[in-house]
Amino acid sequence: MTTIVKVCGLTSIDDARAALIASADWVGLNLVAGPRKLEIDAAIEIASQLPDVSRVVALVPVTNDDIFVETLRRLSDAGVRRLQLYGDVSTDTFSDLRDRGFSTLAVLRAKDRSSLEDFSTFLAACGQVGPDYVVVDAFDASSLGGTGQRADWAMIHGAQRDGVLAGWPPMILAGGLTPENVAQAIETVSPFGVDVSSGVESSVGKKDQAKVESFITAAKGA
Repeated sequence: MTTIVKVCGLTSIDDARAALIASADWVGLNLVAGPRKLEIDAAIEIASQLPDVSRVVALVPVTNDDIFVETLRRLSDAGVRRLQLYGDVSTDTFSDLRDRGFSTLAVLRAKDRSSLEDFSTFLAACGQVGPDYVVVDAFDASSLGGTGQRADWAMIHGAQRDGVLAGWPPMILAGGLTPENVAQAIETVSPFGVDVSSGVESSVGKKDQAKVESFITAAKGA
């Protein structure tokens, strides 16, 4: 099966359109934190101008307040049905969002082998109402992602070999991927998908179209 490619941290309609034209399967709009963060109005504006809004993934902070509920309503009204979740995520969160018509991506910033083992325990507790996908990213104590720091592929592969990831939803590998290393990452980990942001930028938040195209070609050819 061809590897799914998600180009994340998009900050303009031109970059989002270009990523889709280059055959990105999903494009990510960050509503959480960092230099690529968008306000909800800007994210909705970008999503509304894309030819296929079903390919949008919104990165959202999970909070227990009216702002979160309103964010969900606006994304749903705009046709965005796929959410990458950050914050206080529980089994009830996945269940509630599924009832609202969303599919979900849980995020694991894998620091070490025990991170994967603990997350396996969490997924087992979720049962049939867990996330639809798991994004495995590099761990950085000061950032939620987009740092260019590479995930530990060998550690992930070792956990796969030993059955630690058995029963997981489809895994999307993130963290430090570039056009030059994505094929090796796929060969090592065999993920369902790969997620790139800083590795295809000319500057923070600005995608380099040639790098985006090279990344997608390398990923889908691996």
